[in-house]
Amino acid sequence: MNKGFGSHFLMGVLLSMATSLLWGILPIILKISLQDFSTGTIAWFRFTSAFIILGVFLFFQGHRPLEIFKKPPWMGVFGGLCLAANYFWVTIGVDISGPSNMAVLIQTATVFLVIAGVVIFHERLSLRQVLGIFIVVAGLIIFFLDQKSRITMNREYYFSDFLIIMAAIVWVGYMISQKFLSQNYGAQSLNLLVYAIATIALLGTVEWNEFISAGLNAWLALACCGINTLFAYGALAEAVKYIPLSIISVIISLNPLITLLAMKILSTTGFANLQPDPVGILGYWGGAIAVIGVTLVVYRSNA
Repeated sequence: MNKGFGSHFLMGVLLSMATSLLWGILPIILKISLQDFSTGTIAWFRFTSAFIILGVFLFFQGHRPLEIFKKPPWMGVFGGLCLAANYFWVTIGVDISGPSNMAVLIQTATVFLVIAGVVIFHERLSLRQVLGIFIVVAGLIIFFLDQKSRITMNREYYFSDFLIIMAAIVWVGYMISQKFLSQNYGAQSLNLLVYAIATIALLGTVEWNEFISAGLNAWLALACCGINTLFAYGALAEAVKYIPLSIISVIISLNPLITLLAMKILSTTGFANLQPDPVGILGYWGGAIAVIGVTLVVYRSNA
């Protein structure tokens, strides 16, 4: 019995780590894609490929994937628009300020989600969570001050930070829509609807000629962007079967550290022409402090 529990726990941890790794390297893959593809093209391709792959998978699993489109719930449409904006603004943030800045700053989404839970669903904040929020803010301030001392185009950088914060806010809108709809609809059906709405919403942002002129590195990165979400969420869905959500949340919250470390290593080696992000020792400390705060916010000891 203990052996079975141990193997299940290990499997859950490994799957959670896979999700964290995939989300940690995603900003870097986006940065490589941006060498030859525009923001709208990348965001649209990610949703389109996810929609096609998920639709085919559900069909061969014996589901009726298009059933939800007969009478799509308005909150599902809203969720799709929110996620489309999230992907679009996050990609702009990576383009202007770099993968490291986006990976750290997008952690505000977790704080916003907890606050939304208090306001909308009347959840209660524990003292630990309140402390975690203050630690997140402190870490972000330290990270921001380090970035500010190293950048030359302050106006563009501030605009990028604004868009990343907005991306975090609309992601919370997407999560709220999912929470309301999950009682009456299957998770994969909702995902299919969201992907379809986002694909349509971003259609006008696509630069079609880029698909012909792009280089091999950008194409490979774009393909990775297309499947990253599916694999990450797939691993996450499996991890939930084996270990508590509290442990999963803590493991996943480590993904900014993966981004920071990977960017430091890959840019040093000149991989895919990646340029170093303007992050110093103080910035790494700030990012680590923010992650500690996030783990305090998301961890639930009674999960």
